[in-house]
Amino acid sequence: MKSKEKLQAAAVKLFMEKGYENTTVQEIASLAGVTERTFFRQFKDKSDVLFDTNNELGQWVAAFITDNLNIETKPLKLAVEGFVSNSEFFESSRERVLARNQIIQSNSDLQERELLKGQVLIASITSSLSAKYDSNLSELAARFAVEIFHMAYNKWMTNAEISLAEQLLAVYELYENSFCCVD
Repeated sequence: MKSKEKLQAAAVKLFMEKGYENTTVQEIASLAGVTERTFFRQFKDKSDVLFDTNNELGQWVAAFITDNLNIETKPLKLAVEGFVSNSEFFESSRERVLARNQIIQSNSDLQERELLKGQVLIASITSSLSAKYDSNLSELAARFAVEIFHMAYNKWMTNAEISLAEQLLAVYELYENSFCCVD
């Protein structure tokens, strides 16, 4: 396990045991078996441990969209399919994802940062969709796709019986059947 992964695991463990506010960077580094200096090479501060500062999910979804732009698909469906194609990342680390969510929900500053992260995700998807679709339509599709992802993600966290991919498709289908093509 790399030092970054060790630090993330140690931080989540300590945040769950002691609370986010009561955990220090020194404690995280110590539990991970590295120095504070190593911590600060990997992360700006202790909140960074919980956030995808490289916007990897946004990059993955954008790459899926870019690779599939030649298909005759509506932009919202294409963006949702981008999330579906990357849902295994969440499935493979369900315990960590659930713990992370619990930590974020217990701290208003972390909740705010999570909302800002969502805006970065929207921008990534909008940018990739804009290569084929109108910029306003791209932004609207990106915003809806991220909301569909959040709703599916919340459902997935409370129900391990249904995969995130299935939740995503179910929420998208709910949208399609309820709003898209109603007379």
